[in-house]
Amino acid sequence: MDKSEYKWFLKGLGFLSGILLVLSCQNSNESKLQSEINLIASKFIPDQRIGICDIRLKSSGKTIILKGETTNDAAKKSILKALDNQSKILIDSIIVLPDTTINKRYLGLVTLSVINLRKEPDHASELVSQSRLGTPVIILKEHNSWLLIQTPDNYISWTEKSSIVLMNRHEMTLWKNARKVIYLENTGWLYDTTNVSLGVTGDLVAGSVMEKTRESEGYVNVALPDGRKGFILKQKVMDFSEWKNTIQCTEENVCSVARSFLGLPYLWGGSSTKGVDCSGFVQSVYFMNGLILQRDASLQALHGSVVDISAGYSNLKSGDLLFFGSKENGKNHVTHVAIYLGNNDYINSSGRVMINSLDSTKENYVSYRMSSFLSAKRIIGTEGDPGIVKVSKHPWY
Repeated sequence: MDKSEYKWFLKGLGFLSGILLVLSCQNSNESKLQSEINLIASKFIPDQRIGICDIRLKSSGKTIILKGETTNDAAKKSILKALDNQSKILIDSIIVLPDTTINKRYLGLVTLSVINLRKEPDHASELVSQSRLGTPVIILKEHNSWLLIQTPDNYISWTEKSSIVLMNRHEMTLWKNARKVIYLENTGWLYDTTNVSLGVTGDLVAGSVMEKTRESEGYVNVALPDGRKGFILKQKVMDFSEWKNTIQCTEENVCSVARSFLGLPYLWGGSSTKGVDCSGFVQSVYFMNGLILQRDASLQALHGSVVDISAGYSNLKSGDLLFFGSKENGKNHVTHVAIYLGNNDYINSSGRVMINSLDSTKENYVSYRMSSFLSAKRIIGTEGDPGIVKVSKHPWY
């Protein structure tokens, strides 16, 4: 290589180095801005189980493009405001779910006794929860034959489109204003006629809500969200409006409903009287006492008032929630929940719904469970907690 060639070679290296430096600075700035976006997202949506804020940034020359989706419009506005001081053109391609500009039927009602809610839109995906007949939901988006929905406890999951009746706001208002009944027995049937030997329309579980059309011969005639009709024995239902406005969440009532679940099989993701996991059991018991709790044990542990168990269990009251798990980096990692019954007994779903004891001298004491006892929270009497909502106060009902 002669001197002239070497000179041009050095110039080329310098030019290439300049390009790499520009790209490095650009990538560094993108990374910094993305970190800022992620921080804002985590403040508005601290847990992806109850909200979505997935925003991605792409910088191209003098343009910043924001793509993604969120269930929180305030989070979107905060992110746009944070990036507004950049000396670049900002293109907003963020979708707020549900996208009501293109989908007017973004509301729905569960139309089966129990529907399965999965982590991903696939039958092989993990069962994360369930929802009962007549539960109002928000349709966040669709994917093939699946719907991404949000239930009244804010939980987000996928379910089959065939299990939900889609509605617009007017149709949902009509349902909210309609006369309805709630099924009070743990399980039962919706009959074709008042002659119960002639067949059934479908099955029912505790907490099923249906529109009432009329009464006849000791039966209530009801209509399901999908149009099916049938008859239920009158003594097994209660007027829904009366129920939600008069139900008393007391220690005695919580323990009574909890005991009525005894022997139900454990089901991961189960939250109905067909089968329950630990937190689904707790959630179902409290729903039948007029309160909507968060879905998972780790979410339930964030709400309610703290009960001091540092010096023993004398401060516990019936109906309190007991949380179990492990400590990781000084923080509680909750994996199990139970309901305290009094006299050192607690009821939980572990294999099946059963009663265990905090007393090591009792036969039903479980040592491995007690070695993981972390904390206790009081639900009854807690007012103003966003994770504990009366059915009568929930806007969807």
